[in-house]
Amino acid sequence: RSTRGGNYNASFEEVLLSGYAPDGGMYLPNHIPKLDLSVIKSWKGLSYIELVKKIIPLFISPEEIPSQDLEQLIDGSFEKFDDPSIVKLEYMDRVHKYVLELFHGPTGAFKDLALSIVGKLLDYFLKKSGERAIIIVGTSGDTGSAAIESVRGSEHIDIIVLYPYGRISQIQESQMITATESNVHIFGVDGYEIIY
Repeated sequence: RSTRGGNYNASFEEVLLSGYAPDGGMYLPNHIPKLDLSVIKSWKGLSYIELVKKIIPLFISPEEIPSQDLEQLIDGSFEKFDDPSIVKLEYMDRVHKYVLELFHGPTGAFKDLALSIVGKLLDYFLKKSGERAIIIVGTSGDTGSAAIESVRGSEHIDIIVLYPYGRISQIQESQMITATESNVHIFGVDGYEIIY
């Protein structure tokens, strides 16, 4: 299905590699699994990675990615995170509130949580098909560095990132321009002109 109303029977691989539905909308799952409350309660003590390993197979069939391969992809997706819990729920005594820390990925941005696995999934399907892909990213900061981290060093993906030169933080720019892998291409732009 599509957010614009179209009905498409696309595989997970087709959705991942195409980005948008033919009508220009975003793809939606044809079916959203219903989980019994008992199943959800049984997941209460799971780590973030264990939870991902329970949820993702609900949307990707083992015919597309065998279970063992999917588990390895998930494990590999979070290797660069600086905390083994991936996300941390911390209690702040002073304000009596909980805070969910989403900054333990390689770029310190919450986008690392999703993009780290998207990069592995793309690489998996492209390797299987023997094809290459080019990802083009326009960013104002966090998305560019998180996207780069997700595919840097890939033999099957080139990434081209355009960022507004002089209009992002020094940390964001440094995260991007210090990526020296041959599949990473960074351009600082000012209007129509490439500056860097």
